[in-house]
Amino acid sequence: MVLVRMSCCGREWVGPDRAHCCVRTGGCGQVFDDAPLWDAHRKAGSCLDPRTLGLVQTRNGIWLRALDQAG
Repeated sequence: MVLVRMSCCGREWVGPDRAHCCVRTGGCGQVFDDAPLWDAHRKAGSCLDPRTLGLVQTRNGIWLRALDQAG
């Protein structure tokens, strides 16, 4: 398995499947586990706080569904 390091807006993460909300395009700079989570946090063209969606953040700053971290 090859780890792919990504970076943008001063943030770094591993994995090309992550979804980054780019500050350069008016986003919040957060990194989400996948595109559906990114979509859920972007309502009506503005960013919602990921915590209000029940998401939890890993030590590396990636926002996940709470159940993804269980177990």
